[in-house]
Amino acid sequence: MRFVSIALAFIISLILQTTILPFLRLGGVSPDLLLVLVIFNALFYGSLAGGVVGFAAGLAQDLLGGHYLGLGALSGFVVGYLMGRLERRVNLDNVLVAFSLVLAGSFVAGAVYSLGQGILDSSLNIRLLWHLSATGALYDACLAALLFRPLARLFGGPVPGRVEIVQPGKIIYR
Repeated sequence: MRFVSIALAFIISLILQTTILPFLRLGGVSPDLLLVLVIFNALFYGSLAGGVVGFAAGLAQDLLGGHYLGLGALSGFVVGYLMGRLERRVNLDNVLVAFSLVLAGSFVAGAVYSLGQGILDSSLNIRLLWHLSATGALYDACLAALLFRPLARLFGGPVPGRVEIVQPGKIIYR
């Protein structure tokens, strides 16, 4: 059931990413809901799942409107894999941790994409790369902070403010 819910979330976010979210541009950048889902998936399920899902999500974005076929898949794979390496090494029941990790992951994705674009166009502009990557990362991190509780529930992690009974007689308050 969880797999179906996660797959449905990715399909819905892909539809939103290609139809509505481009109209929410700030500073030349629109939010990347698929990337936020890829990062959460990687943090909860590891580097293999993160890399595969990141590649698939990036390729789907490339096929539906990317200018450079494969560049979104590459950046999604890199971020999914790197964020997946942090599985079980970070405490994901704090919204600031999720904010920071999405900020870092989104910056890496933007940098990989911009570097690839600059290499393919033979016109690498570091100032533009920094501006777009930083703006996009901040936008995605704010989106992740807003969606933290539903995404934590979706991916099966601890939700802050919920009481969990770990063993009979032991209660953890989050």
